[in-house]
Amino acid sequence: MAEPLEGCNFIYIDHLQSCETVRKIAAATSSSYAMLYTRSAPLALGYMSLNRFINVAVNINAGLVYSDRTQMNDGILKRLPVIEYQAGSLRNDFDFGSLLLFDAEIMKAYAKEFADSDFNYAGWYELQLFILRSDKPLFHIGEYLYTESNSDTRLSGVRQFDYVDPRNSHVQTEMEKVCTEHLRRIGAYIEADTVSEAAIDRYKFHYEASVIIPVRNRVRTIADAIRSALSQVTDFNYNVIVVDNHSTDGTREIIDEICTEDKRCVCIVPEKTDLGIGGCWSMAINDFRCGRFAVQLDSDDLYSGTDTLQRIVNKFYEDKCAMVIGSYRMCDFQLNTLPPGLIDHKEWTDENGRNNALRINGFGAPRAFFTPILRKIGVPNTSYGEDYALGLEFSRSYKIGRIFDELYLCRRWEGNTDAALTQEQQNANNRYKDSLRTIEIASRQRLNTYWSQQVTGQDANKLFEEQLSVWEQVAKRYEELKHAMANEFNIDGSNICIQHNPARIVSTGAHIDSQSIANRPCFLCDINLPEEQIDFPLLSKYHLLVNPYPILPKHFTIPLKQHRPQAILPYYKDMMEIAGNLDDMFVFYNGAQCGASAPDHMHFQAGMRGVLPLERDWNELYRSTRSRLYPISDEEFIEALQLEPAADDTGIFSLRGYVCPGVIIVTRTAEASDFLFRKVYESLPIHEGETEPRMNIFAWTMKYRNDGTPRLVSIIIPRSKHRPDCYFAEGDEKMIISPGALDMGGLIVAPRKEDFDKIDSQTAADIIREVGISLDDELLMIKKLKHDDF
Repeated sequence: MAEPLEGCNFIYIDHLQSCETVRKIAAATSSSYAMLYTRSAPLALGYMSLNRFINVAVNINAGLVYSDRTQMNDGILKRLPVIEYQAGSLRNDFDFGSLLLFDAEIMKAYAKEFADSDFNYAGWYELQLFILRSDKPLFHIGEYLYTESNSDTRLSGVRQFDYVDPRNSHVQTEMEKVCTEHLRRIGAYIEADTVSEAAIDRYKFHYEASVIIPVRNRVRTIADAIRSALSQVTDFNYNVIVVDNHSTDGTREIIDEICTEDKRCVCIVPEKTDLGIGGCWSMAINDFRCGRFAVQLDSDDLYSGTDTLQRIVNKFYEDKCAMVIGSYRMCDFQLNTLPPGLIDHKEWTDENGRNNALRINGFGAPRAFFTPILRKIGVPNTSYGEDYALGLEFSRSYKIGRIFDELYLCRRWEGNTDAALTQEQQNANNRYKDSLRTIEIASRQRLNTYWSQQVTGQDANKLFEEQLSVWEQVAKRYEELKHAMANEFNIDGSNICIQHNPARIVSTGAHIDSQSIANRPCFLCDINLPEEQIDFPLLSKYHLLVNPYPILPKHFTIPLKQHRPQAILPYYKDMMEIAGNLDDMFVFYNGAQCGASAPDHMHFQAGMRGVLPLERDWNELYRSTRSRLYPISDEEFIEALQLEPAADDTGIFSLRGYVCPGVIIVTRTAEASDFLFRKVYESLPIHEGETEPRMNIFAWTMKYRNDGTPRLVSIIIPRSKHRPDCYFAEGDEKMIISPGALDMGGLIVAPRKEDFDKIDSQTAADIIREVGISLDDELLMIKKLKHDDF
């Protein structure tokens, strides 16, 4: 092993780019700064350049300083300016040059905080993002301070695909992990379960799809592109919209000839002369002839087969996504494959693709968009990066569909705009995409801040007042509810109220079979909400909405942002947290077969306290009569004490004195309540063909009698059936009563006047008991809960 030069020390490393290497250099640095040269080729420092590096670093307290450089290539000296670093410069291939000056203090801080990081290839990238999060800038000196020798002579059009080369996948995996952690730390990470599906059936279009081809002066390629689009074999109507951006080389004449031959092809010529590719796209998608889906085809390129368009449209419907991206093959004009071959972007995952997209420079092709959302977002009027901007914005909020098979041929030729870019062109492109990422990061941070708000009962009341002030039709329903006819009965000590509410026929008579649900847009998905609907964020993943068809004087619906089936087990803890936040309201849940008119979309509801008999009469009638089921044994009390610091009022109880059986859970925390609920859940039967026990649930807060501290109360009403026999009866025996949680809580809703008039105290009790569980079934549930043999 060679001996170090005098005054030099060797640092023995495993990988040049590893975290361990960064830590070793940090540990070996005894001065205020460490300068790193990242190449093995000769380096020539400019006059006084080290002083310049250090002076700038000291003056602005920089974490990292880098500069422009010159490069010697085959005896020719070439200037290589670099660009300013910004918040969106998350590319792991950001060009700092080969000579970098690091603040030693920040390197040592990184080494301490990331002492356990063991990446082999992402160490310097992790340090780069660590500095970005610090209060010390990454600063570019716009001066040529050194000369290096060139060791990568490939054209820019070849280098740009390094990140999708399968040989580099292990490197890219590490880089993705580092970038993802950075996004989490700065509040720009988007969780997979927060993006929305697209309601692609909502709008009517004459054409199902439109192939969009912007073009200027492509006389050599335009006919091939258009005929490739027109050759698609589909089971739907489609057209081809060509936007000729004032061609002067005969391109327009070719387009007109094809339009005459095939009426599916239409040509748009903009009046304005300042449009880029994005501007041409805007012209096309806002044209009345644009179809439901707008599909990309560049004027140089071809679809791989006649089924490309069909496969893209199928993917929209399969995944209910707002954007679909396929895979393309690089080829020459004879369609011979060129390196790197198929570009499939397999680094994309449904879990993290939208976050990793902030690190890489592209999404792939062909790209297709759900037109209504694309019109709403708009296309930047540029000729570079407009597709990337759209991919970032779509992926922030909507589901993206990927097709990893070849759909598209990207033909490389001397006329391609990105085949061999100058340094200045590369810098302009990178600067623009970095700026897009900067914008996107700020947008995602703002979105996450919005969703992380803690909404209180006071906020909900403000939402209610604001909503009624702008939604006249709903305000009228709430006003009419004040005058709704109602009867109240006392049944064996329990109070039951009957409400005549004609507007509720929408929910009471809802068809919830799978076919009916499949045939209607989900009215709880945010894209299908009425334009007048205002929403507040709740627990980072729910919308708080005023219910437009109220039963309660203040009535809210709380749908999950994601379109997920109604199922309580994964979301019960959320329900308890919501009840704690909205402490002047009660929250309730309708099971999929227990009153939910949208069983395909997970949601809770909430309403004003003091109206529902079961909640209103809790302290007076039911709180003192409940009987404890858990904890009873010493072992159970020890388990309960592990849940909460004091098990004074914590437990599972039987609801006593009410018109039907129920189970009560009382705890201090949502976590403890969730633990106990799972015991109850497992004690209930699941009907054949269903996914959860039938139940309705109520939750609210109460004050503990001894010290006034809050408790969470949850009452579960197990169900035996969805609707009573009278719902399906004929003639005079028929009553349109379909009990949900509020009905089971003692507020029976009768949309029809004739049913309201027929219901007496006995009928009301019979309906609730019929759809609840029997005393025998309650006993079986209790035995299973207590693990008794039976």
